[in-house]
Amino acid sequence: MDLINCALNLVVPPASLVMLAFAWPALSFINVCDWVYNTLYSENLEDKVVIITGASSGIGEQIAYEHAKKKVKLVLVARRENRLRGIGENARLLGAKHVMIMAADVVCDS
Repeated sequence: MDLINCALNLVVPPASLVMLAFAWPALSFINVCDWVYNTLYSENLEDKVVIITGASSGIGEQIAYEHAKKKVKLVLVARRENRLRGIGENARLLGAKHVMIMAADVVCDS
């Protein structure tokens, strides 16, 4: 086991530095491209209506919060109405102009 630890201690740090040296320029370029794109093509979402399904937890909840910061009007749709009430209140506190909650299941039963 000591031999494996010794070998890893010799190999891993230089390998990590080499991977970082190759990855850093590419990641920096991607970040600059993203910044330029967002600067040139930013859309003002204020006073627009955004409908979010599955807003009672997970990604839908976080999307609701992100759009609330942009001062949009939110329509939150999910099955759990009690969770939607809390998320709607949080969205109002974050800056959403108006929040409408709707308890519904959007699964297509055919």
